[in-house]
Amino acid sequence: MKFRASLALIVFTLACSLCADDALQAGPAQLAVPDVQVVDQSGQRLRFNTDIVKGRIAVVNGFFTTCTAFCPITQENLAHLAKVLGDRMGRDVVIVSVSVDPENDTPERMKAWGEKFHIAQGWTLVSGKKEEVQTLLKSLGLYVETPQRHQSALMIGSQKTGWVRASSWSSPGKLVKVLDGLGSAGAPAGAGSSASAK
Repeated sequence: MKFRASLALIVFTLACSLCADDALQAGPAQLAVPDVQVVDQSGQRLRFNTDIVKGRIAVVNGFFTTCTAFCPITQENLAHLAKVLGDRMGRDVVIVSVSVDPENDTPERMKAWGEKFHIAQGWTLVSGKKEEVQTLLKSLGLYVETPQRHQSALMIGSQKTGWVRASSWSSPGKLVKVLDGLGSAGAPAGAGSSASAK
């Protein structure tokens, strides 16, 4: 039975990775992402824009520490992305994993989760007060009613560049192209437009 479940998960992952190679559409969308206070895996209280993103390009995803299905696969893919980015991590690009279960994801749980994926400089796991975290997730289009239904999507961008939606199944190479495109584009192409990298 476990073999069948594992096989089904592998087939699903391969299918999603094929879908992930679709081309970019339109340009970045301007989103009003609030500078909410969050708590990171070290227990520090930080502001999302001011202290974490700091004008760099952010790769943001939703996760929760008791997830056993898709979160580990997404986190592994992001770990590969971090390796590909190398010294750009923390300098030009940050990865921010936002808990969709802030009532249960304490700094201790997030730290233990992060250690599984060798999270290092430039990658922050955040939780915090439920209302603040929900406001942040809603502004990025990543909010869900129940943690188990969270999206397999990434939001990539900043207040300066605008934001694009990407599939969490996208290859690190494809995600680097999105990051490079945003970095060279400067200001967003136009409010109200949207993009997706699947």
